[in-house]
Amino acid sequence: MAARRGVTGDQVARAALEILDEVGDIDAVGPGMVAGRLGIRSQSLYAHVDGVDGLRRLLALRSLADLADAVTGAAVGRSGADAIDAVVRAHLGFAMTWPGRFSAAIHPPGDDPDLLVAVERVGRPVQTVLEMLGLDADERVHWTRLQLSLVWGFATLWRDGRLTLAPDPESTVDHLVAALVARLESSPTPEAPR
Repeated sequence: MAARRGVTGDQVARAALEILDEVGDIDAVGPGMVAGRLGIRSQSLYAHVDGVDGLRRLLALRSLADLADAVTGAAVGRSGADAIDAVVRAHLGFAMTWPGRFSAAIHPPGDDPDLLVAVERVGRPVQTVLEMLGLDADERVHWTRLQLSLVWGFATLWRDGRLTLAPDPESTVDHLVAALVARLESSPTPEAPR
């Protein structure tokens, strides 16, 4: 196969995301696969990404941006429990639709400034709501961990066909969201100033 000239960074990112979507596992996406998809030699790919780590960073940044768009769009125009409900459902929808991207988003490789900004952008809608509801920093961390754990675990079980009892797992989503909202409503908040 003849190598294509003039491959851009955006083409590299799109090809890598296509492969990630197909295989559903960031650990299964390698530079050789992306180069093959683009019809170039693996060495040519290194002009755009720095090996496996660079490829994973690129996939994490793109996936985090997509997830941030989903949760931010869900939160727009909402507040309180309504915003939390929408964001949790958006998170779960993203995890179910794009399992590889969700995995890339919750396992970013490293802590460089771009990745930290991307992670913060994903969490901003929930953090804003939790702050407005008066939760302190520790409670916001606990709530965020709980939400991520429930979304990740439920999506993984559902996607892997492990939720086999009736009723349909989709109907359990309402219960999951209700449990998170109940936890939120029972979280301690600071006393109002006198």
